[in-house]
Amino acid sequence: MPEVIWILDPTTGDLVVEGLEAEEALALAGDLLLDPEDLNCARPLQIRALPEFDAAGGPSLRVAGLWHASVVEGPGRRSVLACQGCNLGCRGCFVPQTHPFDGGAVVPVDALVQLLLDPSGEPRDGVTILGGEPFLQPVGLAALLGRIKARGVHTTVYTGYTLEALGRRPEPAVRAALQLTDLLIDGPFVAPLSQGAGEWRGSRNQRLIAHPSTVLSSTRA
Repeated sequence: MPEVIWILDPTTGDLVVEGLEAEEALALAGDLLLDPEDLNCARPLQIRALPEFDAAGGPSLRVAGLWHASVVEGPGRRSVLACQGCNLGCRGCFVPQTHPFDGGAVVPVDALVQLLLDPSGEPRDGVTILGGEPFLQPVGLAALLGRIKARGVHTTVYTGYTLEALGRRPEPAVRAALQLTDLLIDGPFVAPLSQGAGEWRGSRNQRLIAHPSTVLSSTRA
């Protein structure tokens, strides 16, 4: 039997089960689970619709959507932003709708900060940014992370690149984004390695790297 992780949300009482399909969870838990629904990293139960913005002036990001109160995309409860656009072509990707570069909406970074840190929303332990591929928009990504970190908020970023590959990128914005990332979850999604991937990861090859900029500096020393 694969590793099973049970996550109880103390705010809502919702129970999230990782490592099982809905039918398997029902068979195991019986009456403890009522009306289970499938969800996964980057595939929440509900995505907040984004209003129209004037993106002229200032940094912006092309995004697919955002959601709150996630307990599967980083430590604690998190507000999550999905960037739009990816050319990595991971087979079996859960969210192929985030791949086209002309999809989603272009939203100013300042507006995204307000939406992600909306004080009227549910409590959060941090913000997670995933894709698509966030590091295909490094300038907007670094700007967003900088504004979030200025509020003292923990940041998690998912990327299909490895940290080593990002370290070879020449753009200053890539290095800036890594410096502003508290937790990096790196590596492409590999469908044959998805079974038993563990908490927050889509497949077993992906790594949880705290303070990736420091790790990258130490490997170069």
